[in-house]
Amino acid sequence: MRNVEYRDATLGFALFRILNSAFRIKTTMYNLRRFILKHHFVILFILLEVISILLLARSQNFHRNSLVSHTNDVVGTIYKWGSDVGGYFSLGKTNEQLAEENALLRKQLSVIMDTSATIYSTMESDTVYEYIPARVVNNSINQANNLIIINKGKLDGIERNMGVVSSEGVVGVVTDVSRHYASVMSLLHSKSFVGVRFKNNQQIASLRWNTNNYRYGMVEDIPTHVVLQKGDTVLTSSYSFIFPEDIMVGTVEDPLAATTDALNKAKIQFATDFAKLRHVYVIKNLYKAELDSLQTSFQ
Repeated sequence: MRNVEYRDATLGFALFRILNSAFRIKTTMYNLRRFILKHHFVILFILLEVISILLLARSQNFHRNSLVSHTNDVVGTIYKWGSDVGGYFSLGKTNEQLAEENALLRKQLSVIMDTSATIYSTMESDTVYEYIPARVVNNSINQANNLIIINKGKLDGIERNMGVVSSEGVVGVVTDVSRHYASVMSLLHSKSFVGVRFKNNQQIASLRWNTNNYRYGMVEDIPTHVVLQKGDTVLTSSYSFIFPEDIMVGTVEDPLAATTDALNKAKIQFATDFAKLRHVYVIKNLYKAELDSLQTSFQ
């Protein structure tokens, strides 16, 4: 008898909970319906405004660039807050990395400089580059098209199509710029294309990312007569107005011979570890406008 009474009480309590939940859902839907009916003009106005902005941004390059610029500012600020918190807990490792980099730069300067001269020159190339330090506030490595956001923008002299490097090697190219931030298309992007050169044989080739792994890329357009070995160094070529020549790109991981008479390929390991990227340098070619105008005249 007690078991029957207990079972009836349990069933009654479960039924009560179901009815109570149904009543709450009905009340919520009723309140939502009242809210929509009361404010439907405002909701419709906001919806139409959003659609209009999206259509305008897609139809006109000027408005698109303006929208991207303002979006970069807002998103960049949010990412910067998160980056500041994360950066605080990695100060020790960052200081160690900067100390190692400064030691390497001092070593390079000691080789280049002639201490007997009254004027020191550390530039031997025909082009002059300016390096603008920046900090990474957001970075992706697992997408098909990975982007990086840095904390420098137009007010800092950053422009589109400027190269970006780290202390380890090439990082990418600036694509969009706002007042205080910039978006960088990293090497881990389906549309990334960088002219490279093999250090051992001076052969020119092109680098793309189609390995779906943030540590590796693919060098293409390698002539079949070029013999590569694992560990061969890959550098930037001299035919770029974006990157200075001889900047580290990576090392050959696996030479891939073509099955036919087509050009060979080579899988390389990037010098830059994009998963640990925090500090970068934006490269400004002071003569790029002049060089671009000359190049256009030959086309």
